[in-house]
Amino acid sequence: MAVTRTPTVENPGVVKVATSKGQYLHFIVDAGGPIPIFTFASSAKGVLYEASDFSGHPKTKYEWDHLKNPSDIQQLDELELRIAFLTNAKYTCTVDLNDDAGNTTVVLQIDYAGTPMDKAPESFTVVIQ
Repeated sequence: MAVTRTPTVENPGVVKVATSKGQYLHFIVDAGGPIPIFTFASSAKGVLYEASDFSGHPKTKYEWDHLKNPSDIQQLDELELRIAFLTNAKYTCTVDLNDDAGNTTVVLQIDYAGTPMDKAPESFTVVIQ
């Protein structure tokens, strides 16, 4: 069976981030099952996180910031979240564009449902402004 992908905010393909003005990305993965399996990777640096890297794993919510650390800032970096449905049937991925003033814009929010043999990648390119 193919993964069912239901966007609330569709993947834009490209996300513009003004890191010089304090903007960064905030990722949230909500997992609806016992043991989430996912990786977060960068085309410049490879795998940055796996679900098991987070304190308290397994849990139902995973959150992290990206592009706050200057070493993460790479022009035209492709970021990818790859999720597996082996032990979870449902996930929601949300990406917020935040700034130091507390402003937030949702740039991507997608619900996924799948069966144990399914996996789903979701990626976009970061353009640094």
